[in-house]
Amino acid sequence: MANINFNLFERKCVSAIDLARFCPGLFPFGNDFDPYSSQLGNYTSQGEKTRILKTLSKLYVFGNGHKKTNRSSLRRNAFLACGVCLLFPLALAIGAISFAFLKTDKYLSLVKLFGQSVANSRVHYALLVIGQTILYSNHFFLFPGLVMVLLSFIYLSFAKTLKRHLNEMRRNLIENFSRQEMTTVLMVFTAAKKIHLGIEKTVSFVSFLSYVLIVGKIIQVISSVVTDFMSDEEIMNIMHLSISFTWAITWFTVLTMCGTQAKKNEAFIKDINQKVATNNFVKEREKRGLEHVNLLNLCSDIELRFTGWGMFVVDKKLFLTVTGVLVTYGVLFATEASKI
Repeated sequence: MANINFNLFERKCVSAIDLARFCPGLFPFGNDFDPYSSQLGNYTSQGEKTRILKTLSKLYVFGNGHKKTNRSSLRRNAFLACGVCLLFPLALAIGAISFAFLKTDKYLSLVKLFGQSVANSRVHYALLVIGQTILYSNHFFLFPGLVMVLLSFIYLSFAKTLKRHLNEMRRNLIENFSRQEMTTVLMVFTAAKKIHLGIEKTVSFVSFLSYVLIVGKIIQVISSVVTDFMSDEEIMNIMHLSISFTWAITWFTVLTMCGTQAKKNEAFIKDINQKVATNNFVKEREKRGLEHVNLLNLCSDIELRFTGWGMFVVDKKLFLTVTGVLVTYGVLFATEASKI
């Protein structure tokens, strides 16, 4: 098994350059986050950013024992996700600005001041449209999306790193079920528990706010359709609702599936225990083998699930829960709206 210096977990300090190389473009904190922007902004203060960086540094050291590991796939996915975060607001901004300029004559009177020339009104109109569109796109799509990329990246990095250690652990235990290997196994599980606990303490509240934002976005789309409280421009309504709904569903799926990966390792650990017991203890039937099996079962008793501030578990069951809530809300809202 790869040698890991676990003493580095308390004193390892990754520089901004190294960390940016490890997870590029994933630190968008300090910006608005929809109705929960103030809470998230306060939560992601400088001290909280430091804790997130410390957690990522521990995760980096944990996976750094595998020197030959190719992280290009994970980095490529991170770049792709950041590109998607830019694509949604960019498409909305281009469409909204283009449409507003085509309808200049219709909406110019909204910004025209008393005694102001038509030329100045057009300049103010253009600045207002561009500025408002940029602020709206950043506020509702870009920075919340980057936060969710960071969460997904942390969840997936931990799951993949631990899976690599478990694969090597299984191979070594089957080949040589010794006290030395058990010591290494104990060190790996201890480090994994500490990192999991650090991730949970650091990002669970951010994860909770992310899911609240996603569900709120979907509810906003449902409410807009049911109440018809929208603009009189049908094209803009379709574009805005489709982008908002696609954004919410996409990040809900990505965040949930990435958070589920870590929990899958629990079943893999149980499989390792059974495989090792079958190949060693059952064959040798030695007292020392029994002690090693019991020690393996004891130290592998680890819970790897992630939660949203302890309110819910990030797993596939969340799909059914949220779907049920949204369907119930949609039916009740449509029923009450029809009575108005």
